[in-house]
Amino acid sequence: MKFTTRYSIISLLLPMLLIAGCAKPVKEQAHSGFLGDYSKLEKVGDAHYYYASRDLANYSSFMIDPVVILYAEDPEKPVFTPEELDDLKAHFVDKLTKALTKDGAYQIVDTPGPGVGRFRIGITKLDASTGALNVVIWTKVTGAGLGGIATESELVDSITGKQLVAGIRWGSGSRILRAGFTRAGDAKILVNRWIKKFRERLDEAHGASK
Repeated sequence: MKFTTRYSIISLLLPMLLIAGCAKPVKEQAHSGFLGDYSKLEKVGDAHYYYASRDLANYSSFMIDPVVILYAEDPEKPVFTPEELDDLKAHFVDKLTKALTKDGAYQIVDTPGPGVGRFRIGITKLDASTGALNVVIWTKVTGAGLGGIATESELVDSITGKQLVAGIRWGSGSRILRAGFTRAGDAKILVNRWIKKFRERLDEAHGASK
């Protein structure tokens, strides 16, 4: 019975696997021109460029601009619907807001001023997850269902526009750790991870472990 059930599951997933093939991981994208300055970025990981000014410690209030899609969907065969993209952009802002305001450490404001930084975030690449292939371990380990995302982001002074932080990141879902079950699932998991890391860096700049 167990063998029959397992065989049935594999039979159902095989067509998806053949269609999806072996998903290619999201790679580094060409500079989009979104960031005000790329010259100070340094590679700090296999899939991450980063820069932070010493002045970051002087900022504890933040504005968050709407997330921008910096790549073009094929109008005839779009991978994501406008609703899915809006949901991902809202997820980005929501998670960043919650990470910053956790424990009352920092404030989100809507007016420029001294000591206020402004986040600018752009998505340069987005690959869809195939949830059905990420549920079962036999197909999950192939990576065929994994999606991913690439972003460019910066934090600037809300008055002068001086760049305080800049980052370029890209990545795909994990064959071992938790994977996405919705089309933007892996992208959201990566976003959550990257935001958590930024909060840690912000705390370090403020000389605190919050």
